[in-house]
Amino acid sequence: MNKVQASLSKIELLAVYFSYVVRYIYPLILVPYYGRVLGSSGYAVVLAGMSLSSTIWLCVDFGFSTIGGRDIVHTESTGERDAIFRNQVTARLLLCIPGVIIGAIAACRSEIISSVAGVSFFVVVGGLLNAFNLGWYFTSTGRPRTSVMIEMLGLLLSLTLLFSFIRKPADIDRVFPVIFASNLAQTALAYWLVRKEYTGVIAPLRAAVNLVKRSSTIFIYSGTAVLVLAASTYILSLLASPSDVSAFGLSERLVSAALSIMAPASQILAPKVMYLVTRNEARANLIARRTFAIFFLGAIAGVIVTELFSEWIIPLLFGPEFRHAIPILNIMILVVPLAVCTRVLGMYFLIPRKLEKLLAWSGVVGAVVNLAAAIPLASYWGAAGMVMARLLAEGSLVAMLVIGSWRAGLIREILGVGEGFSWQTRFGRWLE
Repeated sequence: MNKVQASLSKIELLAVYFSYVVRYIYPLILVPYYGRVLGSSGYAVVLAGMSLSSTIWLCVDFGFSTIGGRDIVHTESTGERDAIFRNQVTARLLLCIPGVIIGAIAACRSEIISSVAGVSFFVVVGGLLNAFNLGWYFTSTGRPRTSVMIEMLGLLLSLTLLFSFIRKPADIDRVFPVIFASNLAQTALAYWLVRKEYTGVIAPLRAAVNLVKRSSTIFIYSGTAVLVLAASTYILSLLASPSDVSAFGLSERLVSAALSIMAPASQILAPKVMYLVTRNEARANLIARRTFAIFFLGAIAGVIVTELFSEWIIPLLFGPEFRHAIPILNIMILVVPLAVCTRVLGMYFLIPRKLEKLLAWSGVVGAVVNLAAAIPLASYWGAAGMVMARLLAEGSLVAMLVIGSWRAGLIREILGVGEGFSWQTRFGRWLE
């Protein structure tokens, strides 16, 4: 089994990014296809269902992936990894019980989701299945390319099935069964590849409950700010029209696709930063700052391009029926630079130092701001109101993380004050 190395590999990082091209092309192909084939109202069903499915996923995952990855990078024997693996699976199985109950109630409460036969079932079971994804395990054991290749195969299978079975608005009831079949094949392949690395999937109940307790702080962060954001489209489906849902959901999907560009880097860099924090903290901080600079500049470029060309790109890709989404997207894109700040601070500075409580409190504030603003704003202004609530939440989250980092004494490390790196080292060889 591979072990995370302290040194960075340009080839490894570029290989992962090359593999992820399929992941980026996937939404760029699929979102316009949904919009043109299913229409605005049909696509609203897809967006609301995916929002609820993602919410169930986050609830059942409960921050386990982050804790599991951090635990495994510090292990030395296969026996330790086996215990971690079994604890992870058992804890997820435990949380499937409330996941099913919450998911079923939420699906029934949404008229948009429940209006199509069979969608509620596959939305719920699809969210549960996604929570058992093994990407965290492959990454933390030094095999990010394996994880990416499995995901690529799953996306290609999903595209093939969707293009084969979804060809007219009446096919809306086939969308979620097709996505579920693709995810099931992807998950089965992942578990088959690691079948010799664990002795079983059931751990003692006490160990699983202990993992739930250890992950609770992470979940407060991901299960408040991130969870509320993931559920935004579903919440809007309860408060506004299908037209507003499609406009907001389309914008959110495009913004999420932009932010997913950070995923390959985090698969390679985050475990190495966690490893280096206890061995060479200055080097870990340097990697984190370089990562922030690259993605923040990219986010600013994305904002500029969107503001300049959205009026031309949206009708071209999605059809004239989606022109109403243009002003929503032009506001929503401002979320990207704010989200880059929160993700880098959390993943590369706070979690490696086990400062999950700071993340938790920041997440709670962000969630409270989002919910407090979303309900009145979305009720009155629809999609535009939900976007304003999202921006307020992201801004609050950034402010809380910066203040918390300052109080924890991390500002000097974040800025690199007194670490002795030359300007050439800081900006010359970014991925050395």
